[in-house]
Amino acid sequence: MGTIVGQVIEQLRSNNIRADEAYPGGRIPALTGAVAAVRLGKVDRSVRSTTVQAVIMSPAKSGGSLCETTALKAVQVLQSMGGTCVKDVCKFDEMADVFYIEIESEFFGTALATKWSAGPGFSVTIGAQTMPHAVSFSTGRKTDDTVTAIKDAIWQFTLEELLPPGTSEPPDPTEPFTLTVTRELTDEVLDGCTLLSVQRKDTLRGISQIRVGQAKKRTVTSIL
Repeated sequence: MGTIVGQVIEQLRSNNIRADEAYPGGRIPALTGAVAAVRLGKVDRSVRSTTVQAVIMSPAKSGGSLCETTALKAVQVLQSMGGTCVKDVCKFDEMADVFYIEIESEFFGTALATKWSAGPGFSVTIGAQTMPHAVSFSTGRKTDDTVTAIKDAIWQFTLEELLPPGTSEPPDPTEPFTLTVTRELTDEVLDGCTLLSVQRKDTLRGISQIRVGQAKKRTVTSIL
């Protein structure tokens, strides 16, 4: 699917925003309208975070309003792609004779030299509903003093989601439910699931929701 910068440029263009990779050495061509200069920012593979920086520029003769409306539209496009955006105020560059607004958008995924892999590296489905905002998942046996053998311990799982601003909170599933985690090489299926707790917390990036539950059965199969 190409790089994240390439995908951002493609989406901006499809929404009638002129866009290209950031100009080398700060060189700015003659502008007849608003344009977005896009480049890759910080990449942190430890948490699968990638930042894309876009600078919206418009000629001085068009006034700052064109730059502002284009930047707001660009933010909507970036958010629709799953980005968490921070938009700066409109500024004026006297030397270049342009208005400009800087936008920084953080995406969840891994940026490679020629490829962008969105998301956490797995997908989660509860029943027939895909959980598009899942960021982490873990499962393991839960033991206590009543358990005499590890095979008799129940399976306990933790599903964390990050809901971007403006996203409605998904309803809790009807119990008992089946939860499926699909990774590159395996499918993990938890049957007879019930929830033990649900925690929600507001963060700058959106609502962090953590669901802890238990399952009667766990099956892992290869999808090769």
